[in-house]
Amino acid sequence: MFFQKDYVLRMIEMMGDLMRRIKELMDDLSRLKLLEDACHRHCGISLDTAEHLTSGSLIDLLPPMPRLMMSEILFVRANTFSLAMEEREELLYKSLRLMASLWSEGPLCELRASRLVELKETLLARLSTEDLMDCARFFCEGEAYGHMEDALFQAVEGMDAGSDRRSALITQGAEMLRKASAATPEALAFSGCTRQELLASALELEAAGQG
Repeated sequence: MFFQKDYVLRMIEMMGDLMRRIKELMDDLSRLKLLEDACHRHCGISLDTAEHLTSGSLIDLLPPMPRLMMSEILFVRANTFSLAMEEREELLYKSLRLMASLWSEGPLCELRASRLVELKETLLARLSTEDLMDCARFFCEGEAYGHMEDALFQAVEGMDAGSDRRSALITQGAEMLRKASAATPEALAFSGCTRQELLASALELEAAGQG
């Protein structure tokens, strides 16, 4: 595990401060330089390079900590500059994929689940089955079980009925829901789910595979 909770909290505070500083600047050149400096410092590559690489290439290139910072930087870039709709969507998609790829990092998932929810809702029409499964895994680790449930059903809905891959994902998703149902009462209450609801969803997901 690469991330401790204190580190993630410091990163969130730092990126919030960076976004405020960027918004205070009047011209795009000064704002872009500030973001470019942050990209070099925290990720080791230029912002221009990051914008031209695919999300898959960035995931392969960047270790977990720079990958998290790149997700944050691209999110800031998309939301604090005047961009064409397609360009903004591409930056947000990269931000989502970089963040969701870190789904094994529990403290990060807990503290950044709300960001991933925001990105997922914005980009839902574009997301692949694998994107949605990574989101579900992230939400599971972050104990955001209601959002995990939504992502699992959305992932399965996008697949051909009867395919082996769909059956495997249904099995995996049902296991995730049953695992979540065994969470502590505090975690279940925080997620807005009950044990019974999660178990019922597991059965519903399995029934979808038989239909």
